[in-house]
Amino acid sequence: YKVCREGEVYTFSVIHEAPDCNNMQKPYVVAMVRTKDGLMISSQLVDVNIEDVKIGMPVRAVLRKLDADGDSGVIHYGFKFVPIK
Repeated sequence: YKVCREGEVYTFSVIHEAPDCNNMQKPYVVAMVRTKDGLMISSQLVDVNIEDVKIGMPVRAVLRKLDADGDSGVIHYGFKFVPIK
């Protein structure tokens, strides 16, 4: 199944307390995004000021670093969403 990479913020939450792997990023936004094909995806919203996040904001999925394993140095990548400007 091919998922559309564009959509809009359906709802969101600002996370103020984070696990150690996200400590440098707090506070941060986690959003429920409804893609143009109707799928709902929960993901971090990045490259935006928290005050500027709005329900209905157009966004698109991008590949970003999620975290890294301490001893092995393996970097994990995944999708996050950014505003469409």
